[in-house]
Amino acid sequence: MNRNDIVDYALKSGGGDSLPRKTVRAALDFLVQEITETLLSGESVKLSGFGTFEVRRRADRMGRNPKTGDPLLIPGHRVVVFRPTRRFLDAGEKRPSREAAGDSWEQDLFGRSPSRPEDESLPTNIP
Repeated sequence: MNRNDIVDYALKSGGGDSLPRKTVRAALDFLVQEITETLLSGESVKLSGFGTFEVRRRADRMGRNPKTGDPLLIPGHRVVVFRPTRRFLDAGEKRPSREAAGDSWEQDLFGRSPSRPEDESLPTNIP
């Protein structure tokens, strides 16, 4: 989905004929610009019910030149990460929320229940 798709969806589902396409596009551009500027300033952006965007610093690490195999230092850099809310994850996986499931909630993010043996290929801790 790109910006034009989002604008089209907003016009079809909520804006209808009452808002001009140009206005919806300007609102989307403003939102993206504000999120970008906030992240560049080092602050996080929290959208309730959706998730959090934040900037993290990657440390320097050693890598290898794929052509020669020689070790080389990969410098640290900043990256933007997104952490979805539980509500967002629950909606995406089409499973009941913890509140709806009550005490019967027995699965982690990968659909494993505590009674199943751990699969070594899947991470066991989610940040």
